[in-house]
Amino acid sequence: MHRIELAPRPAWERTIKQSGLIYSHSVRDDGSEVDYWNDGAAYVFTLPEVEQLEQQTEELHRMSREAARYLASGELGHLGLDPKAFEFAQWSLEQDEPDVYARFDLAYAGDGSPAKMLEYNADTPTGLIEASVTQWFWLQDRLKSGAVAADTDQWNGLHEALVDRWRALLHRSLSEGEGGRLFVAHSDADIYGEDWDTVAYMRDLAGEAGWEHTGIEMKDIGWHHGARQFVGVPEPWGSSRSIAALPGDEPGTQYPVIRNLFKLYPWEDLVSGDDRVVGDQEFGALLIAGRGLFGRWYEPAWKMFLSNKLLLVALWRLFPGHPNLLPAYADGPNGLTDYVVKPVFGREGDGIHVHRADGTVTSNGKEYRREGTGRERVWQQYHELPDFRGSNGSNHPVLGSWVVNDEAYGVGIRESDGPITDYFCRFVPNIIER
Repeated sequence: MHRIELAPRPAWERTIKQSGLIYSHSVRDDGSEVDYWNDGAAYVFTLPEVEQLEQQTEELHRMSREAARYLASGELGHLGLDPKAFEFAQWSLEQDEPDVYARFDLAYAGDGSPAKMLEYNADTPTGLIEASVTQWFWLQDRLKSGAVAADTDQWNGLHEALVDRWRALLHRSLSEGEGGRLFVAHSDADIYGEDWDTVAYMRDLAGEAGWEHTGIEMKDIGWHHGARQFVGVPEPWGSSRSIAALPGDEPGTQYPVIRNLFKLYPWEDLVSGDDRVVGDQEFGALLIAGRGLFGRWYEPAWKMFLSNKLLLVALWRLFPGHPNLLPAYADGPNGLTDYVVKPVFGREGDGIHVHRADGTVTSNGKEYRREGTGRERVWQQYHELPDFRGSNGSNHPVLGSWVVNDEAYGVGIRESDGPITDYFCRFVPNIIER
């Protein structure tokens, strides 16, 4: 792997928005803007290199599924979760509830050394539309202009894989009598539009697969006390999956029953009772008490095992010395001189502190908004990200290797100025040279 620079396409900002990528800028605390999409660079792979990375990704996924069973055994406690939420995740894993997708974050230098797993974003992975659609159209434009060779390819089969996955899930839902309607939900707390963009793309994918689909915000998901079902926003028409109006509603109002839901919302928040309350009952408590009674929720509850940073500890215990893993511990650095401290729940680099042997500590200055109940930190060996220097200075890439239905299907690369990939990183497309 190496990095090249090209002249940005004319009117590239308008072009990426037409592809569906609406969050093209990030704003720093000082008010300055940072371009999230880097139109003037690319990371270049060889085909054998991609095949090797796909194999490593799929092996890490199989290992992570085994580590989930280890975590479910309680060897590392309740993982910062409420005990009832932990039992809910155990039940979901035992039922082998179907999932949709996930993303590994890998450090990779392109020098023949194996990729190193930094973490696994298996519950609410974002960065999807740019990895699937936007960089694909970028490549088509580069091919048309002659900026890259005519036989240039891209490590990217995400769109087709996700359509196939949603089609399989639709057939399963119909066979189970749960209908063909999918609700797709995100939180209105998303201020950048990334969550909205991801769920909008998921709606497109599900629609292409044959689902009837409805968008909804998490705060608009209701609980119908009479029917004891989760319902969507009232609709002025009825269906086989609707419930009659409640007293005080407009005549003819119907509440659509939610039997299939894709939610871009963390399970640890959903089942904690901290953020969501429905009527006088906790949202999570309703889900936990009625396990298996409310259809399918994607991602399934067992993803709480894979999205928790204690997964890193479980992997190292089960596969010590594996070439794709970094040493990780739940009770301190254990002799590590250069290490990273991570909250067991965390996103976008918040709460991550890099400790070096010379005593320096680096962070993005932000703490993660939620802590757990019990072990709340993981100590992982620090692994230096490679620096592919360019005209703008340092570029430290992290490879987001995507998994759909247990197979690797593409990569999204984010590069940052420093050692922590945070809100101000840049997405860079990839190509495969023949």
